[in-house]
Amino acid sequence: MIQTLKVPQSVMEYLSKKDPILAAFIQQTGSLERAGTVDPYESTLECIIAQQVSTKAAQSISNRFFEKYPIDQPERLLEASLEDLRACGLSGSKAQYLKNIAHSKLSGQVHYENLIHLSTQDVMAQLLPIKGVGRWTVEMVLIFSLLKQDVMSYDDLAIRRGIQRLYHKRVVKPDFFNKLVKRYAPYQTYASFYLWAASAAKENIPFPKD
Repeated sequence: MIQTLKVPQSVMEYLSKKDPILAAFIQQTGSLERAGTVDPYESTLECIIAQQVSTKAAQSISNRFFEKYPIDQPERLLEASLEDLRACGLSGSKAQYLKNIAHSKLSGQVHYENLIHLSTQDVMAQLLPIKGVGRWTVEMVLIFSLLKQDVMSYDDLAIRRGIQRLYHKRVVKPDFFNKLVKRYAPYQTYASFYLWAASAAKENIPFPKD
């Protein structure tokens, strides 16, 4: 099931007060929204599929994968051979990672239905031990499935590119990134929406005029 995440007007105003550079881009861009997946188990699988492939390719692979391995039947995924999974367009490593996620659900290692009630750090503690599930994957699940508002991913190349475009940085170092994380708190997720939008710019975005 798909859900829509939209930046509230109150958050746009809050972020604008915190940062004049972001404020100018928010005024230029307006409200933003993105689509997410309600079920965190499904979202975790989707994030693995989406890694290091184009959006179009990820959607095509996801369609084939979920048609063959429905989310309400994780045992089918766990029992599938790597060859069958590769036939969906997956690499061998991704196929194994998806099987690891199915195992975490079936074994009770992770109670996906309860993740919505946990803090950001507790969700990290639940999902990161699954082999193949990295920090970026968990951060995307936190944003697009669990609707956490305090997530901003340093590992997301588009986020860093958005910072480069907005703040005219040749390289986004961790200390500057962390400075922005603190500045945008507690709405780092919604700030990320604007950084993703800024990443699409071909050149640096002009600083606001005084």
